[in-house]
Amino acid sequence: MRTALLSAVERTETGELRAGLLLGGRSVLDWQGEYARILGCERIICLCDTPGSQVLDLQRSFEGSGGEFHAVRGNMQIVSLVRADDELVMMRDGLVVDVDLLSDWIGPEGKLRKAIATLPAKNAMVEAQPAEFERIDRERHWAGLAAFSASKVHKLADMPPDGDAMSMLLRLALQSQVVCQELTADTLQNSNWLIASGGQALASREQILLDQHAPRAHWLGPGRSISAAIVRRIAPRGLENGGNLSAGIAAVLMAGAIGLAGIGQAAASLGTGALGVLALAFGGHFSMMRSALWSKPVGRIWQLTPDYLVEGLVLGILLYCSYLLGVSATELTLPIAAVGVSHYLGFRRSNSMSAFWSDRTTHLAGFALAAATGVLPEAVAVFTLAAIIDLLVPRANSQNDV
Repeated sequence: MRTALLSAVERTETGELRAGLLLGGRSVLDWQGEYARILGCERIICLCDTPGSQVLDLQRSFEGSGGEFHAVRGNMQIVSLVRADDELVMMRDGLVVDVDLLSDWIGPEGKLRKAIATLPAKNAMVEAQPAEFERIDRERHWAGLAAFSASKVHKLADMPPDGDAMSMLLRLALQSQVVCQELTADTLQNSNWLIASGGQALASREQILLDQHAPRAHWLGPGRSISAAIVRRIAPRGLENGGNLSAGIAAVLMAGAIGLAGIGQAAASLGTGALGVLALAFGGHFSMMRSALWSKPVGRIWQLTPDYLVEGLVLGILLYCSYLLGVSATELTLPIAAVGVSHYLGFRRSNSMSAFWSDRTTHLAGFALAAATGVLPEAVAVFTLAAIIDLLVPRANSQNDV
């Protein structure tokens, strides 16, 4: 069995548990649990004084995915849990790495590469935090990650029971000549590898993570673009519940839009519908960013809310509001054409204008303004004509037309 040995013991200068520091809305310990999954670990053993909330959260998530989890306080408990033929992955308390770097530790068919990650003594991180990177010899320090056969673990029984288990296991691994793998300069760029000794140490890494996974939207779709920019600005706050909260707000707003249309308030109905679609854009961006950062699937509510449902609501509101303004039955085909053609251009084509044609927030807001000034039918006609012209004009950068 492949086992990860983690630790949630050390504290920052301000007394916070290192493993509980947040990075992208997740605790450092939760990130280490993710590393363990990537490295194929079937079991986690976590050293801790008491199983606090971070430890319990990781236990629930890891066991929920089919893994085995043990929170232990002493070295002898580790000895009793690990078999000699197991593989052990050991991570320093507070270690944070770029998940892409972990692929170097997995060989063909998921085989674990046995090695001790090291840093040169002259490395800037080592010089800045000498206490965080244990010295191996005159030229090298432990970088905080090691993988080796668990046969060494049983030798802990012959050592002081209150000793540092990871430090003793590191020495045992070195004595058995586990290869040392020095990290390259490229590996250490952009805070890709660090020991979280405090919140400040994680700040730059968090900004890089958020920038990498922030939602992107073209400026030609102002609604989606504004939503993406705001979500990036406030993240990681809101990642936990932002998607579901936005979905609830959107449902209320869309119901309000339908209600306003029912009492003859065309402009207010279209404006409220625009806000409802904007709330859905917020929810989608929150959910996608949460999925990317937390390695969790996109929320079920977003899987069950396809674009066609939103399009149906938009079409229904637009049709009824047009009807309220005295549009004839023949002219009611224009809203249908407007939504249908723009849907094709926005979701079935891929070019620079797709962002505009798919941005229902902008469309409904424009139609609301037109309704307020009494020119909604004319606005729908112009919109439909523009969509048809764009459909008929060939574009060199258009792809995926079917």
